[in-house]
Amino acid sequence: MIQQNINVLPQEDQTRSNTSNNIALGIIGGGFVTIVALTSPFITMQLKSSLPYMSTPRQKVEKALTFLSNRNKRMIEKTYESKNHLDTTRITSRHAATANQEKQLNFVDLGSGDGTAVLAAASLGWRATGIEMNPTLWFVSSIRRLLTNNKESRINSQLKIGDMFDASTSQSILQKANCTMIFGVAPLMPRIANLIERECQPGCWIMSYRFRVPLATSRLGGIHAALIYDEEEMRIYELVNSDDKTKEDKLKNQ
Repeated sequence: MIQQNINVLPQEDQTRSNTSNNIALGIIGGGFVTIVALTSPFITMQLKSSLPYMSTPRQKVEKALTFLSNRNKRMIEKTYESKNHLDTTRITSRHAATANQEKQLNFVDLGSGDGTAVLAAASLGWRATGIEMNPTLWFVSSIRRLLTNNKESRINSQLKIGDMFDASTSQSILQKANCTMIFGVAPLMPRIANLIERECQPGCWIMSYRFRVPLATSRLGGIHAALIYDEEEMRIYELVNSDDKTKEDKLKNQ
């Protein structure tokens, strides 16, 4: 009887060991499948699209937006000082209207990725909108928005899924934007420049991380804008007033 019990115990230990191994293999296999499922959309979208995914450092976004907020405050002060005599050479039509109505500034991120820039802008008091065509990135950013501890980030932000070049997705949003952030590569820059020129209002700020935005003064042409900020690979351009653009075109034709 004792001998039989001794023989049974090793078999029970072996069964437990096999069960543990199977559970471990199941966890590893499940984790691998999950990783493949989560990363495959990124790989697929990269193969189909010229737009790369690269998260913009939050501190650089916040620094640039703080610069713009301070710039806007100075414009408001100048507007109040001049009262009914606005200095249109220093205050563009878009920001003059914003100053008079004291509206919340609108921030738009074309290709918002994981939502870092949108949430940063919202936390600073901007009304922030992100447009992302990758379903996985849109889902990740939406979860981040819901889980954030910053109440302002949730209230002031919205994330839309769609193609930024589709007028039904971006047109109305861009026309109200005080600041539009882009992240593009050379092949897409002409399309992005055309989109900005067509939809954004004069005085709108254009933020670009790492990639320079082609300007109209360049050999290949681009947007009519002036560089007002260039720090740590973050650049901000200001679209010129439509009157200035008309004057420039007339000079070219003379």
